[in-house]
Amino acid sequence: MGVAPRGSFLMLGIVVLVAQLMAVPSARAENITVNAVSFFDIPKDTPLLVETFNDSEQNMALKQRFETELKAQGYEISSNARLILSFDVTDESGTWTGGGPNRLIELKNRDDHTGTDAPNVRLNIFDSNRGGLLNPKRDPGITEVAPSQLRIDVSIEDRDNGRRLWQGWSMANFSAANDTALQRALVKPIIDNIGKTVRDETIPLK
Repeated sequence: MGVAPRGSFLMLGIVVLVAQLMAVPSARAENITVNAVSFFDIPKDTPLLVETFNDSEQNMALKQRFETELKAQGYEISSNARLILSFDVTDESGTWTGGGPNRLIELKNRDDHTGTDAPNVRLNIFDSNRGGLLNPKRDPGITEVAPSQLRIDVSIEDRDNGRRLWQGWSMANFSAANDTALQRALVKPIIDNIGKTVRDETIPLK
């Protein structure tokens, strides 16, 4: 069984380090956009039951968030409620086009091709002109086609007759697909607009 050259281990270690550093999410989001459509009146003294289509740990935490915000707005939560508030969370990754070579790491073999000597490795930590690991500079050839977006859809229906009384959704562009703080931030604007019809209302993210 052969022994891997020292250069291979060094190269692998550097690639792993770069991948870990680049994987740290930057949860910057823009404003929250809210839309809603009211079909029938919803009396505020009517109890609500909150349901989710996905019982994952993250969605169950969001369910509690919905219940907390509803109670803060004066709504009663009951497991036997006639009105059901259901929600669903979706995220869509952004798309990009263009771009040049990776400028963060440069590898170059030595003249000796026996594999005993490590390759020349240049890890670009900081570069004011080209951009590096600590100050990434987007290649001007890269164009953002569509930003990443997080969206929560909510509907309120009457259990007795299946009638949909109201539906709304909030969304925001983001840079970290699994950012739970942004998910929680999208809840309150929806609750604030229950029973209303709004179109592309913009709310600053706090």
